[in-house]
Amino acid sequence: MFLKTNSRRPVVWPKIEKELEPFQKYFKGKILNAGSGNRDISSIVEGELFNLDLPMGSHNSNIHIKSTLEKIPVTNEFFDVIICNAVLEHVENVNLVMDEFFRVLKPGGYLYICIPFMQPVHNDPKDYRRYTSDGLIQLLEKYNFSVIDLKSIHSVYHTLGWIIHEWLSSEKSVIYWLLKQILYPIIKYKTKVSRKTVTSISSAFGAISQKNK
Repeated sequence: MFLKTNSRRPVVWPKIEKELEPFQKYFKGKILNAGSGNRDISSIVEGELFNLDLPMGSHNSNIHIKSTLEKIPVTNEFFDVIICNAVLEHVENVNLVMDEFFRVLKPGGYLYICIPFMQPVHNDPKDYRRYTSDGLIQLLEKYNFSVIDLKSIHSVYHTLGWIIHEWLSSEKSVIYWLLKQILYPIIKYKTKVSRKTVTSISSAFGAISQKNK
């Protein structure tokens, strides 16, 4: 009888509130949670929160605006803050989205973007791109945003854990099963307790920027 493999990821992800905590002081006023899904960030923002997601999305139980990011149905300069967390890798035309972010954000308003760097492909429904820290800065500056702060998101163990999981789930074998028994408990523990980051293999980068007046 063949050994049964464990398909669960050996990664414990931090809560969204913890990920956004270093940038929380900027989240005030009319706030767009762009591509929100069912992630509730109301506890860490100060003001009026607008959750936006696709009308046919699979995680949209608490959506205020049902639309694409390429055409947001609000007037110019409507929002004080836009939070776009782990979404831009899934949009087909990032240029149209950035144009729209600039249009609906007030002059001097803040844009937070988090986008993957060293993450396996994760379709939702598609997965189009990755950015280095320099690439994310270049994207923001191209659309007339000034970067205030940029950080590695997640620990090095989150990066390694997801990659190791994809590797060891690629086939069923005794060797891979044994490696899971050895590596998964270590990775799971380290993702819970460690904040160690390595920029060159960061899971994702998060940047807070300001729209130039």
